Amino acid sequence: MNTNNSNLKTMKTNFLYLNSMKTSKLFVAAMFCLTLITSCSDDDDPVIINPEELITNVTLTFTNTGNATDIVTMSSVAPDGQDGSFTNIVVGSFTSGETYSLDLAITNESESPADDVLNDDIIPEADEHFFTYGVNTVSMTMSRDAGDVDGPDGNKLGVNTTWIAGGASNGSLNITLVHEPVGSDDSNNFGTVTGGEEDFNITFSGVSIN
Repeated sequence: MNTNNSNLKTMKTNFLYLNSMKTSKLFVAAMFCLTLITSCSDDDDPVIINPEELITNVTLTFTNTGNATDIVTMSSVAPDGQDGSFTNIVVGSFTSGETYSLDLAITNESESPADDVLNDDIIPEADEHFFTYGVNTVSMTMSRDAGDVDGPDGNKLGVNTTWIAGGASNGSLNITLVHEPVGSDDSNNFGTVTGGEEDFNITFSGVSIN
């Protein structure tokens, strides 16, 4: 009887040991699968990238508010984007003392049909963009229209602007589009920014007022 009891205890012990080993192995296997699934899930999560828009063409059309035939056009064409080679052209001269309304066109002509970057991307994300302007030795002033699009920090974006040609002079005009500026200020109308990245920075030379 003692021998049988001893054998029975040994069998129970072995049985419990084997079950314990199986349970441990199953637990380890389950943890491994869970880790593998989690790892694969993390690897499969898409990385959201907001690519910079390709801008090939920027055109500024100034139209005399009192004479629709008095037009000055400034165009910049950069087939590979504004960081590549470009051609800037100014057609026409401003008339001294006259007021002009500016119409902007910003497109990606490498697409077919052309991608309207201004209306499809910049204006819908106006709180992340800001236009600054500048003139050098050419006598012009400008203002951001009351109906201009609201930009960052409660400032006007600079899409709808009015320009006044001063006395006869020659010089250059600059337009810069800044993406996600740290700060912006339209109090001087031409606009200033701190921080951010320039989507483009274009200077048109050969601007004249007659």
